[in-house]
Amino acid sequence: MALLASLTSAPVWGHWFVVAGSQVTVAPALAAEGMLRAAWPEVTVVASADCGNLRPGLYLTAIPASDARAAQFMVTQLRSQVKDAYVRECRAKPDSRVQLGLPLIDPSIAGVPANTVNWTDADRVSTVHKLAGGGYLWVRRRYQASPEDPREGRREAVWFFEASPASARQMESDCTDPSFARVGARLALSCARETAAEHLLHTTFVYRIGVSVPTQSIRRCRSPRFTSETELTCQEETISGAGELRLTRKRVALTVSP
Repeated sequence: MALLASLTSAPVWGHWFVVAGSQVTVAPALAAEGMLRAAWPEVTVVASADCGNLRPGLYLTAIPASDARAAQFMVTQLRSQVKDAYVRECRAKPDSRVQLGLPLIDPSIAGVPANTVNWTDADRVSTVHKLAGGGYLWVRRRYQASPEDPREGRREAVWFFEASPASARQMESDCTDPSFARVGARLALSCARETAAEHLLHTTFVYRIGVSVPTQSIRRCRSPRFTSETELTCQEETISGAGELRLTRKRVALTVSP
């Protein structure tokens, strides 16, 4: 519930930003965000790839503004701290994080230790995916401090919403390597749940839209695809005696939920 509260109380996202700096990687953009947060609590990090008019591949430490006039007023104030701050319009791509008002980076990511070497930018950035059957899946990547954790604190929660992030419902709190599909009122989500011979093995969960408890699970099967509203296929996973992963298409009849 805390996350939903933070979504509904977040500042209104305009398509104008006062930019304090741009970086090609996430960590320095986050560091700049941290330095500005006391004076500018609404500061955030934005991916330029979410804006159709900006050069992709950059992470902008930016303050959202309601319109161009507000941005010009704010930039004169920010230049007392960041002399080369500037204003940019973001023509948000449809269904992007900026367009939907979703944060690019979860606040917990700021806690990733500086000496952690195996984290990539992909581990730090949350993503949103529009489903072919309607609605969105938000993969919220976060950090959870855990001593001796083989994943170094990486966690991926998966949330579903039809149109507004304010109505997002968590489907899985920790879903490594997700894949997904939707047809009608059914949603399938595959998450890595085991390892064998250094391979990830998955479980596919089937949900009714609007219900966070799965109605069905298929162990050791990935990449779900619906063939109809009563059947799906997934790639069944087996490990050979030589430790090789084999994938075989498997058909699964869907249970009738109450």
